[in-house]
Amino acid sequence: MGNFKSAQVDVTTSETQRTYTAEDAFELELPTRVLSLTEANNWLAMIAETEGIDSPLVFKSTMSKNYDALALPSDWCIAVRKSKMTQLLLLHEMAHLLCVNKNHGPEFRNELVRLVRHHISFPHAAALHKAYTDNNLTLISFSIISKN
Repeated sequence: MGNFKSAQVDVTTSETQRTYTAEDAFELELPTRVLSLTEANNWLAMIAETEGIDSPLVFKSTMSKNYDALALPSDWCIAVRKSKMTQLLLLHEMAHLLCVNKNHGPEFRNELVRLVRHHISFPHAAALHKAYTDNNLTLISFSIISKN
């Protein structure tokens, strides 16, 4: 495993803060399932098979309370702070692994909504898309994402 302590996540940008705010509002409105580490690894393995990618390893690690999880692309894994995590948190980190740009920009948001659409539900994806647009965040039309 790489040194995840050196991973840099810019949480001070307005776009990043609005992305987190939108996701928090979404989880309050339409919560996703909470999974154990074993369930998380099994669920992501099924998703990886469907997506045609290698399955990332999810493991518990000591980290700052500023983070619930970190995607580590060089090791293709996801470090989590707690032993239980939501499906949204896991797909959030999976989106970071799949995106070329490792920030919280439009590419990331489009990918996360797509993952939620395919691996949680259509209503969850629609609600997440709305939460993003309600927070003045740009992403492609939901009708385009839902067809992919």
